[in-house]
Amino acid sequence: MGVRLAEDPKALVATLKRWQELEAESINQARAISEKTTNPLIRLVMEIIRQDSTTHARVQQVIIDSLEKEAFHLTPEELGEIWDSVEKHIAMEKETVELADKARRNMRGFLQRYLLNYLIEDEQKHDRLLAQLEDIKRNLYPYASS
Repeated sequence: MGVRLAEDPKALVATLKRWQELEAESINQARAISEKTTNPLIRLVMEIIRQDSTTHARVQQVIIDSLEKEAFHLTPEELGEIWDSVEKHIAMEKETVELADKARRNMRGFLQRYLLNYLIEDEQKHDRLLAQLEDIKRNLYPYASS
Protein backbone atom coordinates (compact mmCIF):
# COMPACT_ATOMS: atom_id res chain seq x y z
CA MET A 1 0.00 0.00 0.00
CA GLY A 2 1.51 3.32 -1.07
CA VAL A 3 1.47 6.62 0.75
CA ARG A 4 -1.48 8.74 -0.28
CA LEU A 5 -0.45 12.21 -1.36
CA ALA A 6 -2.28 15.24 -0.08
CA GLU A 7 -5.15 16.47 -2.20
CA ASP A 8 -4.42 19.21 -4.71
CA PRO A 9 -4.77 22.54 -2.83
CA LYS A 10 -7.06 23.96 -5.54
CA ALA A 11 -9.36 20.95 -5.29
CA LEU A 12 -9.31 21.22 -1.50
CA VAL A 13 -10.26 24.90 -1.68
CA ALA A 14 -13.10 24.04 -4.08
CA THR A 15 -14.34 21.38 -1.64
CA LEU A 16 -14.22 23.84 1.26
CA LYS A 17 -16.04 26.51 -0.74
CA ARG A 18 -18.81 24.06 -1.66
CA TRP A 19 -19.05 23.14 2.03
CA GLN A 20 -19.38 26.85 2.84
CA GLU A 21 -22.27 27.06 0.38
CA LEU A 22 -24.00 24.22 2.23
CA GLU A 23 -23.38 25.95 5.56
CA ALA A 24 -24.97 29.13 4.15
CA GLU A 25 -27.99 27.09 3.05
CA SER A 26 -28.15 25.55 6.52
CA ILE A 27 -28.12 29.01 8.10
CA ASN A 28 -30.97 30.17 5.88
CA GLN A 29 -32.96 27.00 6.41
CA ALA A 30 -32.54 27.12 10.21
CA ARG A 31 -33.68 30.76 10.17
CA ALA A 32 -36.73 29.87 8.03
CA ILE A 33 -37.69 26.97 10.32
CA SER A 34 -37.41 29.26 13.36
CA GLU A 35 -39.69 31.78 11.72
CA LYS A 36 -42.34 29.10 11.12
CA THR A 37 -42.74 28.18 14.78
CA THR A 38 -43.19 29.76 18.17
CA ASN A 39 -42.03 26.62 19.99
CA PRO A 40 -39.07 27.69 22.16
CA LEU A 41 -37.34 24.30 21.95
CA ILE A 42 -37.43 24.15 18.16
CA ARG A 43 -36.37 27.79 17.93
CA LEU A 44 -33.46 27.09 20.29
CA VAL A 45 -32.29 24.05 18.29
CA MET A 46 -32.47 26.03 15.04
CA GLU A 47 -30.51 28.90 16.65
CA ILE A 48 -27.82 26.46 17.81
CA ILE A 49 -27.55 25.02 14.30
CA ARG A 50 -27.48 28.48 12.75
CA GLN A 51 -24.69 29.64 15.04
CA ASP A 52 -22.70 26.43 14.56
CA SER A 53 -23.02 26.73 10.78
CA THR A 54 -21.81 30.33 10.99
CA THR A 55 -18.78 29.18 12.98
CA HIS A 56 -18.14 26.32 10.56
CA ALA A 57 -18.10 28.75 7.63
CA ARG A 58 -15.62 30.98 9.49
CA VAL A 59 -13.32 28.02 10.21
CA GLN A 60 -13.54 26.92 6.58
CA GLN A 61 -12.59 30.44 5.48
CA VAL A 62 -9.55 30.45 7.76
CA ILE A 63 -8.45 27.15 6.21
CA ILE A 64 -9.02 28.53 2.71
CA ASP A 65 -7.04 31.67 3.56
CA SER A 66 -4.21 29.50 4.93
CA LEU A 67 -4.05 27.71 1.57
CA GLU A 68 -4.52 30.73 -0.71
CA LYS A 69 -2.93 33.63 1.19
CA GLU A 70 -0.73 32.87 4.17
CA ALA A 71 0.02 29.53 5.78
CA PHE A 72 -0.58 29.07 9.49
CA HIS A 73 2.27 29.72 11.85
CA LEU A 74 2.47 29.24 15.58
CA THR A 75 5.54 29.54 17.75
CA PRO A 76 6.22 28.11 21.19
CA GLU A 77 6.59 31.70 22.40
CA GLU A 78 3.10 32.62 21.19
CA LEU A 79 1.63 29.70 23.08
CA GLY A 80 3.86 30.33 26.09
CA GLU A 81 2.54 33.88 26.46
CA ILE A 82 -1.00 32.65 27.01
CA TRP A 83 -0.49 29.15 28.37
CA ASP A 84 -1.33 29.94 32.02
CA SER A 85 -4.69 31.30 30.86
CA VAL A 86 -5.24 28.26 28.63
CA GLU A 87 -4.60 25.93 31.57
CA LYS A 88 -7.16 27.84 33.67
CA HIS A 89 -9.63 27.51 30.82
CA ILE A 90 -8.96 23.76 30.59
CA ALA A 91 -9.83 23.45 34.29
CA MET A 92 -13.02 25.48 33.78
CA GLU A 93 -14.13 23.30 30.86
CA LYS A 94 -13.58 20.14 32.88
CA GLU A 95 -15.70 21.57 35.71
CA THR A 96 -18.50 22.52 33.30
CA VAL A 97 -18.60 18.94 31.98
CA GLU A 98 -18.85 17.64 35.55
CA LEU A 99 -21.64 20.09 36.41
CA ALA A 100 -23.59 19.33 33.25
CA ASP A 101 -23.26 15.59 33.86
CA LYS A 102 -24.47 16.03 37.46
CA ALA A 103 -27.45 18.05 36.22
CA ARG A 104 -28.26 15.43 33.59
CA ARG A 105 -28.16 12.59 36.13
CA ASN A 106 -30.64 14.47 38.31
CA MET A 107 -32.91 15.57 35.48
CA ARG A 108 -36.13 13.63 34.98
CA GLY A 109 -37.53 15.51 31.97
CA PHE A 110 -36.70 13.99 28.59
CA LEU A 111 -36.47 17.31 26.74
CA GLN A 112 -34.33 18.87 29.46
CA ARG A 113 -31.96 15.86 29.29
CA TYR A 114 -31.88 16.31 25.51
CA LEU A 115 -30.60 19.86 25.97
CA LEU A 116 -28.20 18.85 28.75
CA ASN A 117 -26.78 16.15 26.45
CA TYR A 118 -26.18 18.83 23.84
CA LEU A 119 -24.39 21.01 26.40
CA ILE A 120 -22.25 18.14 27.62
CA GLU A 121 -21.21 17.23 24.07
CA ASP A 122 -20.37 20.86 23.33
CA GLU A 123 -18.33 21.23 26.53
CA GLN A 124 -16.54 17.96 25.75
CA LYS A 125 -15.75 19.36 22.31
CA HIS A 126 -14.18 22.41 23.97
CA ASP A 127 -12.17 20.10 26.22
CA ARG A 128 -10.91 18.16 23.17
CA LEU A 129 -9.98 21.38 21.33
CA LEU A 130 -7.92 22.51 24.30
CA ALA A 131 -6.31 19.07 24.72
CA GLN A 132 -5.35 19.15 21.04
CA LEU A 133 -3.88 22.62 21.55
CA GLU A 134 -1.79 21.12 24.34
CA ASP A 135 -0.63 18.41 21.89
CA ILE A 136 0.31 21.12 19.40
CA LYS A 137 2.29 22.87 22.14
CA ARG A 138 4.16 19.64 22.92
CA ASN A 139 4.95 19.10 19.23
CA LEU A 140 6.17 22.67 18.78
CA TYR A 141 8.40 22.46 21.82
CA PRO A 142 8.88 18.77 22.73
CA TYR A 143 11.19 19.47 25.68
CA ALA A 144 8.81 21.85 27.46
CA SER A 145 7.04 20.63 30.53
CA SER A 146 3.27 20.59 30.34
